[in-house]
Amino acid sequence: MELKDYYKILEVTPMATQQDIKKSFRRLALKYHPDKNEGDHLSAAVFREIQEAWEVLSDPKQREEYNYKRWYNRSIGEAFVEQALTPDTILAESRKLRNYVNTMNIFQLDYDALSFHIRQLLSEANIGILHQAQQSATNRQIGESLLKASDPLPLRYLQPIVLLLTQLAGNDEQLIRQIDDAVKQRSRRENWEKYKWVLVLVITAVICWIMYLVGRPS
Repeated sequence: MELKDYYKILEVTPMATQQDIKKSFRRLALKYHPDKNEGDHLSAAVFREIQEAWEVLSDPKQREEYNYKRWYNRSIGEAFVEQALTPDTILAESRKLRNYVNTMNIFQLDYDALSFHIRQLLSEANIGILHQAQQSATNRQIGESLLKASDPLPLRYLQPIVLLLTQLAGNDEQLIRQIDDAVKQRSRRENWEKYKWVLVLVITAVICWIMYLVGRPS
């Protein structure tokens, strides 16, 4: 099961008392609170993680259940989930998704699930983090990876993703061109799929007509 390391997030050990957890939560919440870090998307994301960890570890029953899940994860060698809070982790997740899609049979893909996953990686918070970091090369790699991951999606699924990718691109003209090219290629592909049977019928009719003319007695 996927599990976050709430003790690591709150910077305490698993043996910490409730008072230790409360003290650390207050310190971190004060440090990363949105009111003190206006416009800082990374701090806002960290603050949400801190709140989530506090909600679980501050409740004895939830903490007990979490401790069991944590023990089970460690016993089977399962790593903790890392939240996508930095450009590098967002890039790693984007590449992982791209590679996963590359191994899938296109007819087995769940378009809704794939579209949702891509849009999650391009959430408002993540785009804010990426713009704040000002790593244009990383942003372009993320955009390219997610464009590739979205390649099997029909145009109607791609359109909302394109809007998010355009926000990510900002002033990156190279990435914007790649996005535009992907939309054009998808549109041409769907038009071909839509009209190819008409073309096949026309060609078949022409061949039949020619055969009729050739076989007709003089």
